[in-house]
Amino acid sequence: MTTRVEIISTGSELLHDKTKNTTTPFLISQLTELGYEIKRISTVDDGIEEITGAVLEVLRRADLIFITGGLGATPDDVTREAVAEALNMPMEFRSDLWEEIQHYFKKRGLTATSINMKQAYLPCGAHSLRNSLGTAPGILIPYDEGLTIVVLPGPPAEAREMFLHEVKPYIIKHYPPPVYHTVYTFKICGCGETIVCERLKDVIAEARELDIKCGFLSGPDEVQLILELSDQKSEKNDLLKELGEQIETLLGRDLYGVNEETLMGKVGELLAEKGFTVGVAESCTGGLITSYLTDVPGSSRYVRGGVVAYSSEVKEKVLGVSPNTLEEYGAVSPETAKGNGRRCAPTDECLLRFGDYRFGWPRRWRTRKPCRNSLPGIINTRRRRTRPENLLPWGRKVDIKDNCSKKSTGFPAAVSNKF
Repeated sequence: MTTRVEIISTGSELLHDKTKNTTTPFLISQLTELGYEIKRISTVDDGIEEITGAVLEVLRRADLIFITGGLGATPDDVTREAVAEALNMPMEFRSDLWEEIQHYFKKRGLTATSINMKQAYLPCGAHSLRNSLGTAPGILIPYDEGLTIVVLPGPPAEAREMFLHEVKPYIIKHYPPPVYHTVYTFKICGCGETIVCERLKDVIAEARELDIKCGFLSGPDEVQLILELSDQKSEKNDLLKELGEQIETLLGRDLYGVNEETLMGKVGELLAEKGFTVGVAESCTGGLITSYLTDVPGSSRYVRGGVVAYSSEVKEKVLGVSPNTLEEYGAVSPETAKGNGRRCAPTDECLLRFGDYRFGWPRRWRTRKPCRNSLPGIINTRRRRTRPENLLPWGRKVDIKDNCSKKSTGFPAAVSNKF
């Protein structure tokens, strides 16, 4: 039987865009890797009524409940009280926990205040979870047959440490994960989600008949198809491998990697295999293209260097773009991009030289229209040929930079066969 897991994150700060919730993604990663199925995730304000209501709701449908945040000593930390109220369990003072809290402060040359005594109270009958990085003990409550509630502190480092050393061994023992849990992630670049779905519709239908989960994750630069199998028997594992082979055949060259393989890594493999080297001159992307290419260990085999030439002066003096070109066509033009690419690395060894530009209008000249065009251009110094590629990015400037950079990093490998 599948263990149904739900996660409740508490804290008003998580309902604003200035605070990023990193604990929940960590729990998702850990739990799904073990083979547990997360049914629902929710975030609630740190009011006692909101937390109590959320706990009462999940009691009806979950086997394993994780609650994060609200175990501190300040008045707005009310998770322990809310859980006790939802479970109709009185609070009790634990002298052993109070001693540990005092010892924590003493080791640091400090004195625990009466406010910290709040953290020594737990719902009656609950187990405490040791916090090696802070003062707030976690809470583990075996509430009913087959139902356990785990409350973790809000600070991400404390929650992670507590989960790994206190909680994980417990849930593996009391909620044995599936014996066979396999996840295949197929990474596709060059075609959209609907095209992939149409091409693989028969394979997807077969997978679902075998109770193999299928899901798509679509991004601006790639599509991922995720197949997930959780089972107590090994027979379906062989079927999953067969489906994977069918998918690789059907996707062909549009499939660039599986599982941990990355686009940057695959680009590096292809460039190194063909003996190509790359130099980059960037304008609108501000160095991100070079950054992505060099994220791969060993990228010095094929990346020779790069220049960020944001101003016309740098384009002219460093990259050697003709003043006539800048005067006639402007700093943001295909002609300037080609000029950027010709001297984009401090060496003449580059076989592929890469320049980019962005074409748009100043905000005062337009009405709610985003930048229109971004062009990576490859210059093959072996054959003296230039191959431009037009991208049409939309959105905020930071998103345009990121999306164009990611698409551009795949461009050298994609065109290396065509020069």
